[in-house]
Amino acid sequence: LASRFRHGPCRCLTTTSCTQNPDYAYVNLTNAPLNYDNSAVVYPGFLSEEEGHSLVKEVSKRLKRRRFEDGHWDSVISKYREIELATPDEVGSDSTIDSPQYAQTIQRARDLLQSYVCPENPLTWLPCHAIDLSKNGSLDAHVDSVKFSGGIVAGISLLSDSIMRLRPAKGEWIDDNSDESLSGHVDLYLPKLSLYCLHGMSRFHYSHELLPSDSVYQIHGKDIQVTRGRRLSIIFRDALVVSNDV
Repeated sequence: LASRFRHGPCRCLTTTSCTQNPDYAYVNLTNAPLNYDNSAVVYPGFLSEEEGHSLVKEVSKRLKRRRFEDGHWDSVISKYREIELATPDEVGSDSTIDSPQYAQTIQRARDLLQSYVCPENPLTWLPCHAIDLSKNGSLDAHVDSVKFSGGIVAGISLLSDSIMRLRPAKGEWIDDNSDESLSGHVDLYLPKLSLYCLHGMSRFHYSHELLPSDSVYQIHGKDIQVTRGRRLSIIFRDALVVSNDV
């Protein structure tokens, strides 16, 4: 399985040493299209229990006055609530963040993502978003708009485990719109406290969705039934780089 991954952690030098490596058993390529570029990774156990608790506590305070929405205007997500987050250095001296560990955890995730993707220039990060999906909520297949963010989407999973499925998506970036080119899928097992990253083809050439609770994921030769309860996720996106070329 690991041999199908051509994109490993980047060897470039960074100011922060990130020692964690992705676990390829958490990305199931059994049904992947032949031209898939292996651009999805999962870091299980990225957070400690203490770090996870700190994030949940901090985000829950901000979500306290938000009600769960029945649906979004694009009908992709239901029974959820969402807020934009900021770390103290992004909001200055007026920050209401109580936990220093919260900001440290966000920065550690960004450092690891920077090291993994290793672009020619340092990434500029958009503010993080927190999405609180209820036990009975759903996130259907969709592709993020190319107009509002860059080539990375990543997420820290909290409170419960889940399975994310990637499917080839029609779009102007796909030369071959035949049924064969759009068949197949890639599954990611996202246990709580893990970090996932989608880039390359996984970012805009594939849709992503969460499978229903009690779906099955095979890992190390064994089928595990993944029961998804309430799921809190911290979403990372880089800013869109606009070219000045004429």
